[in-house]
Amino acid sequence: MEQWIVALSLLVVLLVLLYKWSVAKYDVLTERGVPHAKPKPLLGNIPIRAMAGGLPVLKYMIEQHMQYRGSRVYGMYALRDPIIFLRDPELIKLVGIKEFDHFVNHHSMHNNAQESILSKSLISLKDGAWREMRYILTPAFTGSKMRVMYQLIHSCSEEAVRHVGEQLEQSKTGAIELEMKDYFTRFANDVIATVAFGLSVNSFKRTDNEFFRIGQSLSKVRAWAVVKAVLHSLVPRLMKLLRIQVLDSEKIDYFTSLVKVAMRYRKEHNVVRPDMIHLLMEAKQLRYAQLVDQSKDASQNAEFTDEDLLAQCLLFFFAGFSIISSALCYLTYELCMNPEVQSELFEEIQSVDRELAGKPLTYDTLTRMKYLDMVVQEGLRKWPPAIATDRECHKDIDLCDESGRKLFSAKKGDVLQIPIFPLHHDPENFAEPERFDPQRFSDERKSEIKSSTFLPFGVGPRNCIGNRLALMELKSILFQLILSFRLLPAQKTSTNLLDSIIGHNLQPMDGFWLKFETRN
Repeated sequence: MEQWIVALSLLVVLLVLLYKWSVAKYDVLTERGVPHAKPKPLLGNIPIRAMAGGLPVLKYMIEQHMQYRGSRVYGMYALRDPIIFLRDPELIKLVGIKEFDHFVNHHSMHNNAQESILSKSLISLKDGAWREMRYILTPAFTGSKMRVMYQLIHSCSEEAVRHVGEQLEQSKTGAIELEMKDYFTRFANDVIATVAFGLSVNSFKRTDNEFFRIGQSLSKVRAWAVVKAVLHSLVPRLMKLLRIQVLDSEKIDYFTSLVKVAMRYRKEHNVVRPDMIHLLMEAKQLRYAQLVDQSKDASQNAEFTDEDLLAQCLLFFFAGFSIISSALCYLTYELCMNPEVQSELFEEIQSVDRELAGKPLTYDTLTRMKYLDMVVQEGLRKWPPAIATDRECHKDIDLCDESGRKLFSAKKGDVLQIPIFPLHHDPENFAEPERFDPQRFSDERKSEIKSSTFLPFGVGPRNCIGNRLALMELKSILFQLILSFRLLPAQKTSTNLLDSIIGHNLQPMDGFWLKFETRN
């Protein structure tokens, strides 16, 4: 009996200690005067349905954002950790641009990926190491470099359109219905394979190729991966000690070996190919030459090593594989649901195609297409590739407006979240935000867009370095698809995406279904 009493007493003590540990930080937001809902022990303000993947995440984000209308900031506890959301565009500009030196880094929770070579990728690097890598990589993403790389993406676009055309030829009804997430994931896979890894895989013909299969496995958010990410957040030291990784290291090693083999072959055979590996190898050689000119030891940390190059290729893989395919799903969905926009876009595309008179579409011609750009920008407004970004404060600072009035006091260690998706859906920033209206970005109206409210690729010096590449990819495939096919709603096409997008993968429950008809 005494043993049971001792065991029960120990259990009670442990539960009390666990409770106290779980709520130890829950006074931070109150002390800072940041409005927030009352947190629950251990879970904070994260709904259980969200943890289980049963919550319409994007709709929930908008609701939370609108709940604090009139406040410059609002907060929540992600499990135990306080997060402060910036609602005011002026604050976003201060954090992202004007006072950037106080907010250089992303929150270290990004570095759940620190377990592997991804710790050397641009998104994970901090302070001086980030500045150095950004400086090294920037020349690889200029307009001239995009022109060189365009042909690779154009070829993938043509192959993707050819696939739809072949299926339509076999159709007895003159129309086919496709699940667009699978379709665009295959397209994005082929682009990433050729642009970042120097491979030609054609996932439409070789449907189960290894690159596609492993890439899809890595990009899917599974329950066990979510659990590991949560544990990394709660007990990072224990997870590191146990060597439990969020990402599958064997699959990461697969892509790493591809880049190593490609680099070795190109060096040995003096092969030049207009892709990301070549641009990064150029950047590596340029950096080495700079170090030699400066009489520095090339073994210093400032050198751009093979591991650094590998890390950037992997980062481009993750950015391109899932984000681009999702952006294209949303864009084609909006064109399908807004036939008047699709018709106007077709007129512009058809006009350009006539002017080309059989000549191939070029990068410069693509970038000059005004209405195509407006459609893409509105798609990125309504469905931004990154639904949020963050900055971590490394030194106390009072954030003041131009008149010197204090807007918010940021403290060292604060995690400041910029809620991109809710900002894009806030009627104070965009009238009728749920309406797909490319005219918002016309020459006559784009000046109406408030500064720091349209952030599809982030904000300030730490924005997405590959935004030109992403835009080129989106526009290239859209041009080819709309020129050849009419996009219509299918039987399974969702009529309300916000309600049907549930879970961590941010996809509608029944998928992205569209109907294709040949224009000719």
